[in-house]
Amino acid sequence: MAPKRGEGSQALKMPPLWERLQSQIEWYDRKATANQRAYKASKITIIVLAIAMPVLAEYGKLPGFEDSRALLVGIAAGVILLLEGLQHLNKWQENWILYRSTCEGLRYEQHLYNEKAGPYANLKPEEAHRALAERVGALSSAEHSKWVHAHVEKNETTAGA
Repeated sequence: MAPKRGEGSQALKMPPLWERLQSQIEWYDRKATANQRAYKASKITIIVLAIAMPVLAEYGKLPGFEDSRALLVGIAAGVILLLEGLQHLNKWQENWILYRSTCEGLRYEQHLYNEKAGPYANLKPEEAHRALAERVGALSSAEHSKWVHAHVEKNETTAGA
C-alpha cells in the first residue's frame, strides 16, 4: 500500500517515487505482454504455415491458376521468412523475458518495501525511501544496459549480414 499524504515528512517525498515505481511496473508489464503476444503469434503462424506447406504442395490448386501449388507454397515460405526476420530484428522473445524480469523485480522491491522486509527492515522511513529509490534505479539501469547490449548485438548482426 502506498504511503498517504500527511504521514510526516516522508509523505511529501514519497508520492513522486511511488508514482514513478507504479508507472514503471505498468510500463514493463505492458511491454512484456506486447512482446510475448508478438512472439507467440509469429511462432504459431510459422508453425501453421510449415504444417500447411506440404498440403499446399500436394493439394493446393486454385481455379484459374495453372501452377497455383508453387505459388501457394512460395507465399507460405515467404511469410515464414518474413516472420523469422521480424523476430530476429525486433527481438520479441528477448524483450519479453527482459521486460517481465524487470517488472517482477520492481514488484518484488515494492512488496519488500511495503512489508518493511529484506533491505528495508529496521530502517527509518527516510532511509527506507532512499534505499527504495536506489534499488529501483539500479533495476532500471541494469535493464537498460541489457537492452542496449542486445540492440548493439542486433545492429552488428544486421549490419554484418
